[in-house]
Parts: sequence; C-alpha cells; structure tokens
Amino acid sequence: MKLRTKFEALGFRSPPRTYGHRVATFQLEREGSVQFAQWLHPKCAPTNFDQAEVDELRNYLRPGDAVIDVGAHSGDTTVLFALAAGAEGRVFAVEPNRYVLPVLQANAALNPKAAPIEILPYAATSETMPLVFNYSDAGFCNGGDLSDKGIFRAGHLYRLDVEGRNIADELAATAPEWLSRVRLIKTDTEGNDQSVIESLAPIIRETRPYLISEIYKRSTEAERRAFHRLLTEDLGYRVYRAELYTRLRAEELGADDMMKFEHFDIFCVPAD
Repeated sequence: MKLRTKFEALGFRSPPRTYGHRVATFQLEREGSVQFAQWLHPKCAPTNFDQAEVDELRNYLRPGDAVIDVGAHSGDTTVLFALAAGAEGRVFAVEPNRYVLPVLQANAALNPKAAPIEILPYAATSETMPLVFNYSDAGFCNGGDLSDKGIFRAGHLYRLDVEGRNIADELAATAPEWLSRVRLIKTDTEGNDQSVIESLAPIIRETRPYLISEIYKRSTEAERRAFHRLLTEDLGYRVYRAELYTRLRAEELGADDMMKFEHFDIFCVPAD
C-alpha cells in the first residue's frame, strides 16, 4: 500500500475537487472537424481521435444503429461511437459519476453531424438499488463498484453514492423504438463487466449486438473463465482480444487464453 493510501485509510483525505473542461478540435480525413470536451482532471489522459478507429467501427456499425456505452466516463468512446453511427443513429451513455457528468453533457452537445447522445446517469445493475463506488482520488477520476475487489488493495478510498438501475428496463420505458436497433454494447466497469452483461441479457438475446468489454487486471482466473463461459456457452458468442479501436478481432480467445494478458479488452461476435 502506498504511503498516501495509508494516510487516506486513516481518514486524512482531501476534500472533493471539481475540474472543468476544454474543447479540443480534431480534423479527420472523412469526418471533417470533430470536437471533444477534454476533462481537465490531472489523471484523465487527453483523448485523441483517429479516422482509422471510426473506419474500424463502421465495419460493424451501420447508419442508424444504436450503441449502449456503459462506463461512458467523459465521453471518449461515446463520441467515437456517435461518429461511427452517424446522425441517424443513437448512443446511450451510461455514467453515474456526478463529477464527470458535466463533461459528458458537454460532449453530448457537440458534433451535430454525429449520432445524438442520450445520458443515463446511473450504474448498470440488475435492479434499482443504491450503490457505493470507490475512487482513487478526491476528483473522482477512476473508480467503480469495488466491493468485492478490495478498496484498500486497489487504493480507492474516496466514496461516491450512486444509483443503480436496470438499463434494459430503462430503455424499454424511455426509448423502446431503439431497442431493436442496438448493434453494439460496450462495458468498462472496473471488473463488473460480467454482471453488467447479465443485466443486459434480454437485449443481447433479442438483437444479438456486438459486445466490447474490459477484462480487469484484478479479476481472478475463476472470474475470467466464468465470464468467458457466459459469453460463449450461455449467450452464444465468439470472443476475441481487441486492440481498441483499430483492430477489434486481433485474436480469438478460448477459456484457457483468458489469463494470457493482465488487463485487456475483448470483442465478442455472435456465433450464429
């Protein structure tokens, strides 16, 4: 445990801090001008956009498709998906962290030629419930539900109360016309990706979208195998290691391959 973490564990923690944003402009070969609100949190790395990433996503997304982005954070992947889906599409950005939400909202207001972005300010859970997310700093940059991962081992000692909701139910109630058009679901939830995918199973079984998920560095071999089994045996997908976002099918992974890399992303394709 780092010395700073030891002091924080004893209660010597900084008061909450908020950070603004700065709008950056990128010139892409085919998209033209793309704007992005960069969060000025010192631990948030600057986002860049590349035409090759948009092109790779368009191998799987069609104009007018819908995307669910769970763990949208400041909107880096959200905006990328919106560019790929085009003005006729829709991106549903799921993010419960109220410290980063203003930046995500700023990004939702930019790029009118991209798909509209709708924000769901919740954690993705099986049912409506209160949750405590834990973060590594007083500005609440990186964190999530670490209740079964060990907040002290992870060094995430800053608590944030959030609301969990079933996102499939939320969309059925607020945007039912988009459910049949969901073409891609992305999850990045600090090791809770399996439970999020399970909560979205009704959409997955019905529309057979592509899936992008994170394999968290602290997840155990048993957890990784269980996730692979859910994806392949229960949901009927083939699992690939992804090089985000330029090569989504880098290599196909069996259950025995899930420990080959410490921290990586997967891209899942319907086997049927």
